[in-house]
Amino acid sequence: MSDLVVDMKSARKVFRRRRCDKPVVALCDLSLAIPKGEILGLLGPNGAGKSTAIRMMSGLVTPTSGTILIGGYDVVEQRPEALSCVGVVLDRARTLYPRMTPWENIQYFGIMKGLRDTERLRIRAGEWLDFFNIAEVADRPVNDLSMGTKQKVSLAVALAAEPRVVLLDEPTVGLDVMSSLELRKAIKRMAHEEGCTVIMTTHQMDVAEDVCDRVCILNEGRVLALDTVRRLLDVFAFRAYTLTLAGSLTEEVRTALSGLGQVEVREKWLDGFGVSHSGYTVIDIDVPDERGFFDVMGVLELAAVGVESVTRREPCLESVFLKLAGEEDGSFRQPSYA
Repeated sequence: MSDLVVDMKSARKVFRRRRCDKPVVALCDLSLAIPKGEILGLLGPNGAGKSTAIRMMSGLVTPTSGTILIGGYDVVEQRPEALSCVGVVLDRARTLYPRMTPWENIQYFGIMKGLRDTERLRIRAGEWLDFFNIAEVADRPVNDLSMGTKQKVSLAVALAAEPRVVLLDEPTVGLDVMSSLELRKAIKRMAHEEGCTVIMTTHQMDVAEDVCDRVCILNEGRVLALDTVRRLLDVFAFRAYTLTLAGSLTEEVRTALSGLGQVEVREKWLDGFGVSHSGYTVIDIDVPDERGFFDVMGVLELAAVGVESVTRREPCLESVFLKLAGEEDGSFRQPSYA
C-alpha cells in the first residue's frame, strides 16, 4: 500500500518487574496497517493494552518483539527519523513542560521536531491556539491553567509541528462537553483535510463512533475485532425494538416471546389519581432479522395483547463492545470476519 504510514507487525510487549514475578503480557502480537488520513480508535477496558500500543508507537516503550514502522522508519532502529513526524498527546497533558508557556512549549517541541521555519511554526501555532480558543492564555505558565485548557495546549503543541501521525491517549480526559466537541472537530480536520494519520485511545464510545474510520477492540493485550465502525455495527445489528403493550403478559406469552430472541419485560403501573389503576408492559426485544419482528407481533396478536407503540432501537458501538467483551453472556466471542 503506497500511502501506508504506520505499519506494526506482531508487536509484543512483556513486562518483567521482578525475577520472581510472573511476566505480564501487556500486548500480544498486534498488527496494524494504517494509511494516510485514517482515524483509528483503540478501544478496550483498563489493562487492555491501548496505552501500551500508543507508547510503543511514540517510542516511550520498546517492544519485546515485532516491528513498528512510521513513515517507513523503524521506531527502535531509526528512532529520531521515525519520531520526527509524530505528534503525541498523552492523558492529563503529560507531554507539556508545566513552567513554560503554551507559546514556549510550541516553539520548543517544534524545533525538537526539526522545524527551522520559525515563521511557519508561528502561523500554525496561532491557527491551532485560535481553533481551541486558548490564544489569550498563550503567555501564561501551563501550570496555572485548568486541566481542560492544558489538554487543549497539548493538542496545539502536537498539531503546530505538522506531524504525519498524531497519537492521542485518552484525549478527552478533563475536557467539558464543548471542548470535547471541539476536539472531535479537530481530529476530523487533521485527518480528512490535512492528511494526518490519527490513532487514539478512548473509553467514550460516542467519540469513537463519531470520529473513527476504523476501530481496534483490545482485551488483555489481544485483538477482539479490527474493522470499520460501520462494518462492526452491521455485524452486530440485531433488529432491536421496544414495544409498549396494554396490560400485563401471561407466563405462556412470556415463554413464547423468549423463544424468538433476547427479551426483557418490564411491567409498569399508572395510578389513576386514586380512582383506579391501569398497567402497561414494556418489552425490549432483539431478533436476528425482520421476520423475527413479525413473529413477535404474531404471538401478541394470538394472545390478544394490544400494542400501544413500537420503536426501533439503532445499534451503537457500545453494544458492539459489550458483546465482544462478553459483558452480556460471560464469554468472549470473536466475530466471524476477524
